[in-house]
Amino acid sequence: MAAFGVHFGTTSACLAVYKDGKTDVVANDLGDRTTPCVVAYTDLDQTVGVAAKQGSIRNTANTISFVKSVLGRSWVDPVSQEYIKKSQVKIENKNGDLVFVVDFKGDVFNATPKDVATAIYKRMKETASSHGDGDIHDSVLAVPSQFSEEQRKAFEKCASHAGFSVLRTLNESIAALLAYDLGQMDNTLQCNVLVYRLGGDSTDVSIVHLQGGLYRILGNTSSRDVAGSKFTNVLADYLAQEFFKKYKLDVKESRRSVNKLRMATEVCKHTLSTLENAQVSIDSLHEGVDFHSSVSRARFESLCGNLIQKCVALIDDVCAKANVSSSDIEKVIVCGGGAKPRLVQKAISEYLSNAEVYNSIPPDEVIAIGAAKQAAILTGSNDSELHSGENEIECLSKTVCIKGVNANKEPVLYPIFQEMTPFPARRQEVMNLSPHQTSMEMDICECTDIENPDTAKCLAKIVMKDLPEKACISVTFHLRSEGSLHVTCREEASQAVEQVTIDVCS
Repeated sequence: MAAFGVHFGTTSACLAVYKDGKTDVVANDLGDRTTPCVVAYTDLDQTVGVAAKQGSIRNTANTISFVKSVLGRSWVDPVSQEYIKKSQVKIENKNGDLVFVVDFKGDVFNATPKDVATAIYKRMKETASSHGDGDIHDSVLAVPSQFSEEQRKAFEKCASHAGFSVLRTLNESIAALLAYDLGQMDNTLQCNVLVYRLGGDSTDVSIVHLQGGLYRILGNTSSRDVAGSKFTNVLADYLAQEFFKKYKLDVKESRRSVNKLRMATEVCKHTLSTLENAQVSIDSLHEGVDFHSSVSRARFESLCGNLIQKCVALIDDVCAKANVSSSDIEKVIVCGGGAKPRLVQKAISEYLSNAEVYNSIPPDEVIAIGAAKQAAILTGSNDSELHSGENEIECLSKTVCIKGVNANKEPVLYPIFQEMTPFPARRQEVMNLSPHQTSMEMDICECTDIENPDTAKCLAKIVMKDLPEKACISVTFHLRSEGSLHVTCREEASQAVEQVTIDVCS
C-alpha cells in the first residue's frame, strides 16, 4: 500500500511515496523531482508548475507565486500586507480575505489563495496517481512549526479538495528527523538536533530534543531576512551592475527585464551549487541588448557574506529561545531548496563544528521524505520493514505559558510546556515575592507564538493573598495523560495552597 508525504513549500513542492518497503521522491511528468509552486491564468487555460513559471515573463500580472505565505492568513495580517506590497498581481480585499484579480479566458477572474493552493495540490495528486493504489492517496502534509491551527486547516482543505486523503499535518522539523530515521531505529538515542530549513521566502530554525523515540521542539525561530530569494537577489544585483558597466543600460527600468534576469540568475545560482563556474546568457535582456557573463562560485560566495552572517545569527537566536548552548547541539539537518548552495551548508557546519551534519538527502527533498515515512507509520504500511509497536502520542498543540511583565512593564510570556510536549509531563517552578509584596496573581495561558503576547489566550488565573513578605511559592504544573493541566501553588511558610485544573488543547 502506498503512503505519500507532501511538502508544499513557498517556491516549490515535493512529493514522496513509501511503497514496497522503500521511500523515494516521485518525479513529475517532466521528470523533475520538485514542482514550482506557481499558477498562471491565460486566455486559454490555467497552468501550474514549470509552464506557469516560464511564462511569467510575458504574463506577470496573471502569474501567482509564494501563495504559501498568505494561505490561511487574513487581509490585515502583517505578512499579508507585506506580500501585497511586493505582489505584481492585483490583490483586493474581499470580506477580510485576499483575492487575486486576474484575466482568465477573456474575463476578469477572482482567485483566492485556496484556489491557487488547490491547483498546485491537484498537480501533485496527478503525480501521485502514477505511484498510488487506485483512488487511495493517504498522505501526511508537512507544515512549518509556527503555523496556526487556521493555516494548518487551510492546507488540509486544499489537499483534500485536490484528492488527497490527509492523515495529519506534521511539523517540518519533525519530518526532517524522520527522513534520516533519527530516533526511529535506535530508541536509546538521546540528543539535541538543530533543523535548519532555508526556504525560498523564509528560514525556519528549530532545536528538537530527541529521547526514547520521542521528539520535543525546544525552540523555533523564523526570519524572512534570510531566504533563497535573498541569495538570488544578491546575484541578480551583481549581474545588473555588470550589464550597466558594459552597456550603460539599467535593467531595473523594465519589470520584464528584471524578471528575465531573475530567472536566469536562479539557474546560475543552482549551477554554482555543483560547479565552480556558471555561464549566464540572456537574449534581448534590455532594449534589445543580449547579455553574456560568467560567474565563479568564489565570486558568488563573496557577494553573500552578509547573508551568511544572518544565517549564523539565527542559530544563536534559536539557542537562546531554547535555553540551549550551541555546544549542546549534537546533530544538524540542513534542508530546504534555499540550502542548496554549498556556502550555506559550509557556514552552518563550521559554526557547529562539534555536531554531526546530515546532508546525504537533497535539501529540497528531505521534508517530503520524512512526511512519507510518517504516512507509512500511520497507515501501517511499514510495520514489518521499519518499525514495530507504533502508537500515537498525544501532544500539546500550543505552548502553555505564564503571562507576566518585564523590567519595562511590557507583557511577556514565560513558557512552561512547549508546543508538541507529549502527555503526561510535570514541571516545578519557584516564585519569590519582592519585599512588601503580600499577594500573587498568575495568568496561565496558551499561545501560538511565545514572542508575541497578543497571541496568548488566558486559560485560568490563580490569586493568592495575605502572604508573608518575601514569600517563596512553589508551583507545580502537572500535564495529565487525559489532557488536563493541574496547577498547584504552595507558599512554604504558611502552607497556603491554591489549585486549579484546566482542560488544554491537544
